[in-house]
Amino acid sequence: MASLYRYKPLSQDDEIRLLQLEPGSGDDHIRFTLHPVRLSNKPLYEAISYCWGDAGETCEVFCEDGLLLVTNNLYTALRHLRREDAVRVLWADAVCINQRDIPEKNRQVRLMSRIYSQPSAVLIWLGDNSSGLDGLDGCIKTALELLPPEHVEFEEICPISCKIFLEAARLRREKKPNFLDHDWRPITSLVMRPWFNRRWIIQEVALADGAVPRTVICGDVEFPWNELASVAYRMACYGITTLLAGLSTINYHAPYMLAFLEDNGRPFYMLGAAYMTYVLAVYRKLDLVDCVTATPVFQCTDQRDHLYSLLSLHQDTLGLEADYSLSIEEVCKKFAVTALVSYQNLKLLCLAPDTSYFTGGQTQERLALPSWVPDLTRQGPVNPLVSYTIRPQLFHAGGNQKPNVTVSTGGRVLHLGGRIVDRVAKLIRPQDEVPFPTEEDVAPKSGFHSCMKMRMRNWMGACYEVAGEEYRRRTKNKGDPEQTPDETKEQTELRRGFLETLLCGMTTMREPVPEEVLLAMQVYVDYLFDYFTDGFELSEEVRITMLTWGAVIENSLLGMVDCRRFCRTEQGRLGQVRNEASEGDAVVCIVGAEVPYLLRENTEKKGVYTLVGDCFLQGVMQGEAFSDQRYQTVDIAIE
Repeated sequence: MASLYRYKPLSQDDEIRLLQLEPGSGDDHIRFTLHPVRLSNKPLYEAISYCWGDAGETCEVFCEDGLLLVTNNLYTALRHLRREDAVRVLWADAVCINQRDIPEKNRQVRLMSRIYSQPSAVLIWLGDNSSGLDGLDGCIKTALELLPPEHVEFEEICPISCKIFLEAARLRREKKPNFLDHDWRPITSLVMRPWFNRRWIIQEVALADGAVPRTVICGDVEFPWNELASVAYRMACYGITTLLAGLSTINYHAPYMLAFLEDNGRPFYMLGAAYMTYVLAVYRKLDLVDCVTATPVFQCTDQRDHLYSLLSLHQDTLGLEADYSLSIEEVCKKFAVTALVSYQNLKLLCLAPDTSYFTGGQTQERLALPSWVPDLTRQGPVNPLVSYTIRPQLFHAGGNQKPNVTVSTGGRVLHLGGRIVDRVAKLIRPQDEVPFPTEEDVAPKSGFHSCMKMRMRNWMGACYEVAGEEYRRRTKNKGDPEQTPDETKEQTELRRGFLETLLCGMTTMREPVPEEVLLAMQVYVDYLFDYFTDGFELSEEVRITMLTWGAVIENSLLGMVDCRRFCRTEQGRLGQVRNEASEGDAVVCIVGAEVPYLLRENTEKKGVYTLVGDCFLQGVMQGEAFSDQRYQTVDIAIE
């Protein structure tokens, strides 16, 4: 019996191992040799991107005269990729890096940007099971024809969104091909594969030059990655995924809606992951905090890779390097201290304490970290309110002064300047926790979409109750229009403030809410309430407004209120705060911070606070607290 293979140490700083896969077929043993090469010599190789899979399920392969154990996924990839009559030169991290040699692993991970930027091809292996993928090639090509064009300029996206649903509805009425009726099942089946939310894939498909082919391989099915990525990008940008998955309150019924909702909506989220992978490949100017913010759904086997897998995506890594001798707690804390203190980057606070959200009794214990240190293992669906660095900053709650952030000698208490401007007085339950109505609740209406409408209406009704009667629109009573007075300027401003708060003051692209969207938003709100009144009839004017602006409204609304709670403060301001908020929590505008934060005073340590999370609050988002003499800047200590 062969002994286990023993790695030979690498001697040069830019040296890696390449796997020379020997010819074979059928049940032949997998055999290869490992050869050291220097990246500076531009060696020829293909890089494999794959999901490691269950570390406990391994197969034997022969490396030179020794045995190596590899996971089933890599084993099937090597069987599929080997040629019958020629050697194939590959790079696969599990065997080309000595995973048990921590110093070597640290050095090799630091070379990832070079390893994946110069292969002759990237081979994306999804596994050998191609079930459910019949007709995939045609499905992708037709989708590219039916979907609106791809734009990377943000200014082009909103105008297109305002046309596509109106056009799709027209095509449907004329019984012509449209994306509403397209059979998306081959694509939704494809993205169920675990590769799609593996964290390392981001750099593995993003780093290579655009001319380097990236080929997706699933059993005998092969196609270019860029085609699928373009489909996912277009669907997400224009709100099409939300509509097709039945998560919209205004859409036409999509016949393949359930395909997006399998396995608790996994296809929906994985298309979002493919979209974000594409975005990170296009917008290379994102900084490290941006990248962590943008990738909450991606998972990894080693929790430290929540950070380390992103280090190769850009030049500014905040001076951080992969170090697998550190614990995950040490990695999180080093990231936070470096960003907040060394770089004074307050955007990081939007990730703290975490952005996860668990329902149905599921819980995951937070790492033993101060509240201002993001738990990178618990990043999830909460959409932070700060702008990405590639976009103009939308909010300036912390005024124009530069921040001055320090940390205590023990490293547990963060000190910064801020102004306590208000406290939470009333809260409603989060939108995603509003009970889903039954068919009896919506009668005489019926169907899934009537239930969706009532659920959203019930949430908005609760928002009105907390906001107060003065925020309601003065609508006309049916058949008695003369009794309704004209809306005063003050009432108009209150209504605008309410609508802006529902949207957290922004569109999905972190743009200020345009006047046209606010006007359409009022039509949207009125529609949800009118829909359940006796004798309701959808007017053509409302139908056109909903089809024109509905995607922009719902993309922004659902993207921001998920895992947030609508609130009113002691001083009568309206806001959106994290799910974990409680009455009495303080709203603090931190010097130099983009958005306000919610803090909870420590009952045992006077003057020390725990960070609850970021928030949106009417009347303080543009630095108003720093021009109001009622508030004074004080030292804020957060533990």
